[in-house]
Amino acid sequence: MKYPSLPSFKTQLILAAAVLCASLSAQAACPTPASGKLVICQPSASATVYQVPHIEAVANPSSGSITSMKVYVDNKIVFSSSGAVIDLFEGGVVNGTHHLSVNAWDDFGRLYRAEQVFAVTGNLPSCPPTAVGVRICAPGAGQTASQNLALSLGFKGNAPIKRVTAYIGSTPVFDLPVAPGQTQVLGSGSATTAGTHTLNVVARDTNNVAYKSSISFKAYYEGDCPPKGGACNPGIYPNTPNDGEDVQSPFRVSAGVQFNTASITAMKVYVDGLQAGASSGPTLDQPVNAARGTHILVIQAWDTAGKLYRFTENVNVQ
Repeated sequence: MKYPSLPSFKTQLILAAAVLCASLSAQAACPTPASGKLVICQPSASATVYQVPHIEAVANPSSGSITSMKVYVDNKIVFSSSGAVIDLFEGGVVNGTHHLSVNAWDDFGRLYRAEQVFAVTGNLPSCPPTAVGVRICAPGAGQTASQNLALSLGFKGNAPIKRVTAYIGSTPVFDLPVAPGQTQVLGSGSATTAGTHTLNVVARDTNNVAYKSSISFKAYYEGDCPPKGGACNPGIYPNTPNDGEDVQSPFRVSAGVQFNTASITAMKVYVDGLQAGASSGPTLDQPVNAARGTHILVIQAWDTAGKLYRFTENVNVQ
């Protein structure tokens, strides 16, 4: 059965389909290097970034001007520019360690190059089926996941699977007609509420045989407002810094909890998993110290009903 009231399910057999590039909300502030040099400012060498890396680089020719620049991730070109500055949010970089290189050429044909290694975490994992049945890779059993439910599912039947439906308890959160040959899906279902839930997934094959799998997980509130003007989710809504922004240490962290259904008892901010600040109410606004480099910034809050709120982004300390 199809549920037409459900939002369209965004299927992604290969997450690398999404590329977000060039001059988004974060403000580029990559200092110009010495003459004859190219530098990569973000991500910093050996850094781990959350989901979408912000790639910043600047070239300064020995003479003349830079005519082109190219960005490579794992030796594959992902972006090219005719100027001397790269300011790129690169989607589709999967979890794991990656090699980043940037090449630039000046109008005399001279090559300038910089390279380094960085890692990505927080994206949906691939979920190929390992046996007949349904495999749930995300959210993981017992994992704490966003209320904006991200799903990674694998499925295989004795006959081709024709439809996959997922439920939170008995409430459907997506209903997907399966394309011929498709064995997994990565994408977003309908939002749920914070708290403990059971995710039930049913795959049905062309012989109408059902395959089922279930896991329990905990959801946290994550702020989000529907693009067509629906009610916003309870969550942490940040003021500063922006995702991927270049800052100086100490830098100001400002955020507040909105649309909460119970009073907020505490907020805390973490840099790479270590607590760097706290407040006792629904707002947090204070300076935070961090070493030079790219960091994962997490803000969490708790309400009197015991529900968790979380917000995650990247920040680059110069």
